[in-house]
Amino acid sequence: MKELSSLLRPLLCGTVLLLAAGCTAIKETAQGSYLIMKEKLGGQKTETAARAAAVPQTPEEALEAEIASDRFAKEWRGMDELVTDYEDVLTDNDKSWFGRRTRSLTNSALKLIASKAGMESYEKILELQKKVADLENEKGNLVASRLGYPLSSKNPLAMTREKCDKKIQELQDDITAHNAAIKQQSYFLLNDLNRHGQVMDAKHLKYLLTAAGGDDIMQMMNLAIILKQVQYAIGKQIKSSPQFNGAQLQRYVGIQLVLLLAYKQAHVVAQENIKDKYLPRLAEIQKQAEANRQETEALRSTSQDGNSFLEQNLRISENTIQIATQYRTALQEMAKSLETSQTKVDRNIAVTRNTFKTVTTGASLLKLIQESSQDYSELISFNPPLLETIYSDQMMEAFQQVSAQLKK
Repeated sequence: MKELSSLLRPLLCGTVLLLAAGCTAIKETAQGSYLIMKEKLGGQKTETAARAAAVPQTPEEALEAEIASDRFAKEWRGMDELVTDYEDVLTDNDKSWFGRRTRSLTNSALKLIASKAGMESYEKILELQKKVADLENEKGNLVASRLGYPLSSKNPLAMTREKCDKKIQELQDDITAHNAAIKQQSYFLLNDLNRHGQVMDAKHLKYLLTAAGGDDIMQMMNLAIILKQVQYAIGKQIKSSPQFNGAQLQRYVGIQLVLLLAYKQAHVVAQENIKDKYLPRLAEIQKQAEANRQETEALRSTSQDGNSFLEQNLRISENTIQIATQYRTALQEMAKSLETSQTKVDRNIAVTRNTFKTVTTGASLLKLIQESSQDYSELISFNPPLLETIYSDQMMEAFQQVSAQLKK
């Protein structure tokens, strides 16, 4: 099975991850997978994370565990059904309606892997981040309206400042707990990525989870992980039972082809988001930040009153302008890398489709898989740059604010 020779590499030009071509071999000393255990705390059973203390596994042992999971079985069944439903598309791309059928297939494939089966921790982080955002919004509304409540009331159901303060504290406690859970899940995610050949630390992951376009990159990484799992599962099956007919072998290649088409669609989505969403919004942010800076300068030149506030406002505007400038460069480089990578994806799709139509022996397919194994490992390798320029609290705050606006 032929896989992509392209490589996802985060290039945050001070702020945001980029995709780039290149190759970094997967580390043989991969870290182990995780174990989930039950413990009794205060008489209650709670699921705790003992994964960090898991016994280290070899890459092969880790893949064995992954393809034995219920989540992988679900993905496999879904892809097998897509091969049946869209066999005409997988066989022939010359018909006039091919484009519409292919889009339908790739959209179905992307929906199928939307569960982030390759990275369960990432799915949990997204859920927790949404909860934190909702809690922060609720807390902000209460803080803003607090002074409008009376100190006391004869009506036991009426809101008072004391009740408001209590609710604010409860919300803050929930936010703190959710942020702790995000930190824990981020640790699990880092270990998952490292086990699959990723080279990333906690700070780089933080920017990835914050940056606009981060979701697109994570989706492509997830697809790459599933591709590795599929390759391993097929190779194992053929080696254990090499006597297959052409139809059975074609089925295996069809499943891989479905994933490659989904991977191409992920490229398309990422490029469209850069062109149609992030860059236009970034231009507006830059324009507004520059207008704010000029207004602040004008006010500062007319009077000394409020200068301390104006100095702070000026720093905020300048930080925003700096981040936006770096963001623009990063997004443009990402778009170039995606275009280059998609060209290689198209080539691999063509080769795999040809294989789908011509596969005859298990031995030939197994050889193809073995020869392309390095490509699978390289697909999700990273060589992240240093990001000291935005490690300061001020710059990180500006980065998060700009990212939040871009994601709206």
